Amino acid sequence: MENKKSKHPEEALMQAVYKNAKMGSEAVTTVIGKTKDAHMREELTSQLESYYSFETAAKNKLLEMSADAKDPSMFSKLPTDLSIKMSTMMDNSNSKIAEIMIGGYHMGLLDLQKSINQAKSDGVPEEVMNIAESVVAFEQSSIEKMKNYL
Repeated sequence: MENKKSKHPEEALMQAVYKNAKMGSEAVTTVIGKTKDAHMREELTSQLESYYSFETAAKNKLLEMSADAKDPSMFSKLPTDLSIKMSTMMDNSNSKIAEIMIGGYHMGLLDLQKSINQAKSDGVPEEVMNIAESVVAFEQSSIEKMKNYL
């Protein structure tokens, strides 16, 4: 597979970060209302705040690049939303919610890591890479925290 150099690799990476954070915050927002456990709700609220922070960081960096943050399409958000609602309809236990969240983190990590790998090969500056890599570290940490609820 040929490695094509992106025209605007910094922008492409920040768009990927923004999409990841937006999808993550929307998933957490959907799930948070399904839990009755105060500790899990507290953890999810903390994660939601982190996703909002990553959204803001990516959006601001995109503005510095004179680019607009592109929201994920309805077609990419709908399956996630429906899956969460269907999965929690019959079982909204902590274990089920943790399983859903871990699955979402894994999907986000895979997509973002592909973007990071491409950005590295395109020579994206460290400052921009650090934002994306901090999202990866956050999602890996979130997986570990959610494992406690399985």
